[in-house]
Parts: sequence; C-alpha cells; structure tokens
Amino acid sequence: MKELSERKRKILHAVVDLYISTGEPVSSADVQAKYLPDVSSATIRAELSALEALGYLEQPHTSAGRVPLKSSYKFYVGDVGKSQALTDQETAFIRQRFEEKLGEVGDITRQAAKIISDVTNYTSFLVTKNNPHVVIEEIKLISLKGGKALLLIVTDSGILADKTIDVCFDTKEEYLDTATKMLNKVFAGREIGEINSVNYLGEIEAEMEAFKNIFDEVIAVVKNYMSNRADNVVVEGALKMLDYPEYNNVEDAKNFLTVISDEQKVNQLFASHEDSIEFSVRIGKEDSGVDKCAIITAAYKVGDEIVGQAGVIGPERMDYKRVIGVLDYIKHTLNSILDNKKD
Repeated sequence: MKELSERKRKILHAVVDLYISTGEPVSSADVQAKYLPDVSSATIRAELSALEALGYLEQPHTSAGRVPLKSSYKFYVGDVGKSQALTDQETAFIRQRFEEKLGEVGDITRQAAKIISDVTNYTSFLVTKNNPHVVIEEIKLISLKGGKALLLIVTDSGILADKTIDVCFDTKEEYLDTATKMLNKVFAGREIGEINSVNYLGEIEAEMEAFKNIFDEVIAVVKNYMSNRADNVVVEGALKMLDYPEYNNVEDAKNFLTVISDEQKVNQLFASHEDSIEFSVRIGKEDSGVDKCAIITAAYKVGDEIVGQAGVIGPERMDYKRVIGVLDYIKHTLNSILDNKKD
C-alpha cells in the first residue's frame, strides 16, 4: 500500500468498485467517466499499466480492460476501513424478520443466517460454540399429564434444554417439588464441563435414591451437550454462489458444494483462528481452502464473551463494504437479543 500514490489508490479503488458491480474488465474510459473526469484517459491508462506491473491488476486480453487480483481486494478492504451503511428499508426488514421468530436460540441462529443470505445474496453461515464453562443456574420440573414432566435446565447463557421425561403416573406435585430442590442442591452453580467430567452418581445416591432417574436425565442432557464438541454450524443460500460467473465452471462449483455440504469442513472453513478479532476478511484459496472466494466473519457475544461467528462467503469481487455493513448490523442485533435472553 505504501508504494502507491494517491492517484493510483483512487484508480485502484475505482477498478475494484466497478468490477464488483459489473463483473466485466474495467477500461480507462470507465474509470475516467465515473470516477476521475479531470484526469486524461492516457494518464489513467498509464497508471493502470503501472498497477498491473505492481501485481494489483491483470489484463485478460490485449484489447480488454483490467480485472483486480487478490492483492487488489486485500488492499481495497484494508484501505476502505469502514462499512456501507444499511438503508432504512434494510434495517426495517432485518428487525421484522428477527421479530417473527424469537423462540429457541437455535431458531435465532438459523433466522440470522437466512437474513444475512437474503440481504447480501451470498452464501451465509453462522457458527455457535459449545462452551464447557456454562453454569447451571436453575433446574425446573413442570408437571404434565400422562405421567410426564417437563425438564428445564437454565444456564447463565440461556436454556440448555427443554425435555419431556417420564415420571410415575401416581407422582404427586410434592414429589416434583422435592426433586426440584434436590436437583438444584446438586447441580446449581456448577459448570457444564465440571458435571461432564465428574461422576456425581455417588453424591446423587447420598441425597435420595428415589430421584435417581431424574438425576440421570439431567446428566444425560449434559453429556449429550458436551459430547458434540464441534461447533454448531448453520449454512444458508449455498446455491447462491452458483449465480456468479466465477463459479460457472463445473469443477469449481462441485468443489464449493462439496465443502459447503460437509459440516466439519464448514466449521474448519469459517471458524475464527483468533477469538479476539471481531471482524475477519480472508481472500483467496490459501486463506479459505475454496478457490476464487472471499470470507467475511463477524464475532457476536453474550456479555463480553464471544459465543460464535456470523459471516458470508462469496466471490473475490464481493461487495465488501455492503457485506461488512450487514454483518455489523446483524452482530449488534444478535448481541442485543442474546443479552436479553440471558437476562
């Protein structure tokens, strides 16, 4: 970046902007007409040739305009430094979509991924982390008909599970009240990872053998949560990548769909390597494992803790400013919703 003059920077920005919007090689006349009317076409051609020599642009054919290379996109993202503000219609659309479904956290996760894909028209993803430090705050048992009860495990990050369990047909309300007190005596205030790693059966039997089956249900829920150590991944709009000419090639399309349909590969592809980074932009195959693409991720939080990433995968000529603007708005919306659910 340091080696570029102000005029070269402006011309490079113009080429990337035009190529993002059209997907066609950009000529000196295009740059002059839309960005630099006071600069002669000959001067712009000379600067384009210089940028090509520096490795920022390439010319597909002698008579064609220039197209950006990966270094151009990296320069562009680093130089822009800010996102594109969403319109009032877009923010209203996002708010409305979130308000339609504010049930379980899993529903919010899928809804967020769908909104991102719909607004940006790119493939989106949302990764939520399994956290062994989640603390059980309260366990509730709610009596149902037919010898069943609803088991609710409430943590400092929301509801871990709501599960219907079998109890005796002749169980009285006092039984569930006593069981609830015993459950909270044993489990409340403990971290999920602690419960998963220690055998509490002896402690449970010491409390009261009659409640052992319910304690077993609680431990089963915790073990099931911790056994799935891979982060939960939701992908929306996988086929939208095929709308872009860069992926008209059968092999490229096949490779992309193979990766995006494998949850483990998607998790590796999108997981942030550094949790302290709230926004991440990766461009090119060596950064993502998928050719001719760019990935933008935004971390979202509950309180001060990062609990997942939302993001977009699209062609290298992605509309970076717009995507970052959408993810920034979604990030703050998710932070607000999850903080409210925690409260």
